[in-house]
Amino acid sequence: MKSILKKVIGQTGRKQLRAVQASARAAVYGLGNAVECPICGNTYSQFLPFNRPNALCHGCHSLERHRLVYLYLKNKTTFFNGQSLEVLHFAPEKCLHDVIRKHAAIHYQTADLMTTYIDAIGVMPDHVMSVTDIQFADNTFDVVLCNHVFELVPDDAQGMREIFRVLKPNGYAIIQAAVNNNAEKTIETSSLSAEERKKIAGAHQHVRRYGRDYRNRLTAAGFEVEVSQYVQQLDAKHYGLMPDEDIYVCWKRPKN
Repeated sequence: MKSILKKVIGQTGRKQLRAVQASARAAVYGLGNAVECPICGNTYSQFLPFNRPNALCHGCHSLERHRLVYLYLKNKTTFFNGQSLEVLHFAPEKCLHDVIRKHAAIHYQTADLMTTYIDAIGVMPDHVMSVTDIQFADNTFDVVLCNHVFELVPDDAQGMREIFRVLKPNGYAIIQAAVNNNAEKTIETSSLSAEERKKIAGAHQHVRRYGRDYRNRLTAAGFEVEVSQYVQQLDAKHYGLMPDEDIYVCWKRPKN
């Protein structure tokens, strides 16, 4: 049926159909101010569903995790205070990318191994590289952002060491991942079938599901890890946040 529709309506027709669908979604979800996206500032009756209800912002297409990281950077750090910063962002999300680019004092560079992306949520990276082989010198960046990448990386330990290496002393990285706080240990899923990986790790591309030992993995790479429960200080319902999501702030402290 999909192939028949494509032939009948053509590319222009499909674009028009998507526009009509978007308008219909906006009519259902868009009116009101029960929820607010802190990134784009828009308010709605609720966020759009995205494999779960009330998740995706209509305007900037942020998800819960993006909104939490943004609020942390804005309210708990000096990231947006106009100071000069060298920043590296792996697998850049468009919603965060667009707002960071507006700050002239931030020398912002993006990197990803993948160069295919969905326009609404991703951007073409400045540098095509793997997080396990970062093509920058030691002690280059004040801040590194890396959100939900290591679930996809076979050698996550090497990637964590690389982020540590390119950070300046007293620099920090925010390294988010899907962590199951009900599990003590991480479950490696690379040897399982795609169906089993999806069941255990949440997606067939994921090679592991992190447990509470995620912090230990970051520490083993050299970081001093602060696990922030900042979400508990926020109105999670209003901002569309996961009420139990922690933020992993990973510091590179100078050697004595």
